[in-house]
Amino acid sequence: MSQGVNIPRRISRHWDIDPSRVFQSRYKYNGQRIFKFAYQPETRVLIFDTTGVHHDTMILNNKQGKFEDYVRGICFWTKRVIYLRGHENENWLKVTKAMLRKSGVPANYRVVWGGDAATELETELRGL
Repeated sequence: MSQGVNIPRRISRHWDIDPSRVFQSRYKYNGQRIFKFAYQPETRVLIFDTTGVHHDTMILNNKQGKFEDYVRGICFWTKRVIYLRGHENENWLKVTKAMLRKSGVPANYRVVWGGDAATELETELRGL
């Protein structure tokens, strides 16, 4: 799909996707935006869902590799923040940030990760 991002058909068929702005996509059935996503930088597989789905379930359901093969993120649209969960491969976090920018996350949204970001978003991250 967009910018070399590979979205599995089992996901894309349920979303209205503009290939040049994947992160502006809307769920066909209720108009919700992407809330959680997982990105595998080596294969460029991008999976995502609305609220209420855990990253491990998303990854397992899509049979596209192991949990630790993905950078996982959460979109806090009203706060203008995309939060990336910590990953042992720091470069993958940077590659994921670049993918987000190329896939429709506006420049005025922060893409953050690490301890300071987790502390800042502590309330929002509770239970996710």
